[in-house]
Amino acid sequence: MTLRSKLVLPINMILVLVLGAALAWEWRRSEATELAVLHARLDEEARFIRAAHESLGGSTRFADYLGAFCHATDAAASPEHQVALVVGGSLIAEAAVHARQPMDPLELAGLGEGAWLRWRGQESYLVRVSDQEGRKVVVAESTRALRARVGARILMMAGWYLGLGIVLLAAVNAVMRRTVLSPIRRLSRAVRLLEQGQLGVQVDATGGDELGALGRRFNAMSRVIAEQAESDRRELETARRVQAHLLPPPESRIGRLEFAGRCIQAGPVGGDLYDVQPLPGDRVGIVVADLSGHNVAAALHTAMVRAIVWREAEQAASPGEVLERLNERLCRDLPEEHFATAFFGWFDARSGRLHYANAGHPPAYLLPPGGLPRELGPTGPLLGVMPGFPHGSETVDMEAGGALLAYTDGLSETMGRDGELWGTDEMLAIFRSGGADDPARVVARLRDRVAAFRGPGTPQDDVTLIIAKHMPSTVDVGSTPA
Repeated sequence: MTLRSKLVLPINMILVLVLGAALAWEWRRSEATELAVLHARLDEEARFIRAAHESLGGSTRFADYLGAFCHATDAAASPEHQVALVVGGSLIAEAAVHARQPMDPLELAGLGEGAWLRWRGQESYLVRVSDQEGRKVVVAESTRALRARVGARILMMAGWYLGLGIVLLAAVNAVMRRTVLSPIRRLSRAVRLLEQGQLGVQVDATGGDELGALGRRFNAMSRVIAEQAESDRRELETARRVQAHLLPPPESRIGRLEFAGRCIQAGPVGGDLYDVQPLPGDRVGIVVADLSGHNVAAALHTAMVRAIVWREAEQAASPGEVLERLNERLCRDLPEEHFATAFFGWFDARSGRLHYANAGHPPAYLLPPGGLPRELGPTGPLLGVMPGFPHGSETVDMEAGGALLAYTDGLSETMGRDGELWGTDEMLAIFRSGGADDPARVVARLRDRVAAFRGPGTPQDDVTLIIAKHMPSTVDVGSTPA
C-alpha cells in the first residue's frame, strides 16, 4: 500500500462516514418532524369529529358528516385515511373513502388512548385514539406520503452533501499532496539517488514543519556521507598507491632470471602480493602470497608479509624456515578468521636449482625446455591458522631456458558467464606454448584470456601471476634491481 493510500484514504473514508452519518441523522430528524406534524393533524381531526358528534349525536347526519369529512381529505397527501367513532365497544360510525384496505376500527380502538405506529404488510400507519368518557375517536393514516417527502428531502440533501464532499475531498487531497506527499516523494527520490551512489544529493527543505526539519536533517546527513566517502576514497587511493609501489615492475631482470608479472585487484586495494628480490649468495627470491580480504586491512597485511619474508630470507637456511617464521608472526598479528597462503622460493644461480616451499597455495609449475609443466605442490599448511606447524622445502633443477609459473587462486578460479571456473588446463597450455620464450607475452595472454572468460566487469577475486625464466648463460642479461 502506498503512502498516499495510507494517509489520504483514511481521511477520505472519515469524510464519507461523517457525511453519511449527517444524512442518517437528517433522515431520522425529518421523519420525526413529519410524524409530529401528522400526529398534530390527527389530533385536530379527532377534536373535530368529537365536536361534530356532540352536536349531531348518533344520527345518520353524523355518519354522513364522517363520510364527507373523509372524502374532503387529499388522497395523495393522506393515503389510506380512515376515521371512526366507537362508544362502549360498539361502532357508531366510520368512514374510509380513500382506504383500499381499511383496518378494523374496533381493533384500533382497543389500542387505547395515544398515538400508535402500526404495520400492515409493507405499509406503516399512524393511529390516533382519543378516548374521553368511553367515547373513542379513531383516526388512522398511512405514513407513505410522509416517507416519500422525507426521502425526497434526503435525496436533495444527498446531492448537496455529495457536491460538498467532492469539494472537501479535493481540498484535503490537494493539501495533503502539497504539504505531506510531495515533500515525502522528494525525500524518497533523494534516498533512492543516495542509494544508487549519488552522494551529497539535496532536497528542498524550506518548510517550517516536521517534514521541513526532516529534509534539513537528510541534507546534513547526505553531506556528511559524501564528505566521509570522499575521505575514504582519498585514503583508498593513498593505500592503492602505496601497495602499487610495493609491487615490482611488470617486467624485470635480476641476475639470470627474467621476470614478468601482473596483480589485478578486485578493488582499489587487495590481499594479493608478488615480489622478487636479490638475496645474498647469488640467489634471487620469489614470493607470491594471497591474504584473505580485499580491503585496506588486507593491503596492510600484504605489506607486513612482504617485509617479514625478505627479512627472514636473508638469514633462513631454507624457504620452509621462512614460511615457518612467517606463520608464527601471522598467528600472532592477524585477526581471527584471517589466514594466508604463500609460495616462496629462491633460485640459486650457482647451482641452477630452485629451492621452494608452498604453504597451502595453489601449486606452481616448472616448465623445462622442450618438456611438460611440472607441478610444485604444497609443502605445508595455511599460514596464520595455528602456530608451530612445520613447513618443509623442496629442491628442483631449473635448467637454462626453463620457466616457473606461480599464481593465486583468483586466476584458476575465475568464474565465467555460465558459472564455470576457468581451471588450469588452458592456463598450462598457454604457459607451455611460450612461457620459456617470452614471459611478458605469456603473462599478457593469460591476463587477456582470463578477462575474456570472465566477461565485462571487475574480477570477483584478486588475480596475480608471475613467470620467471632462467636465461641461458650465453645471453648477457645484466642485472636490474626490483
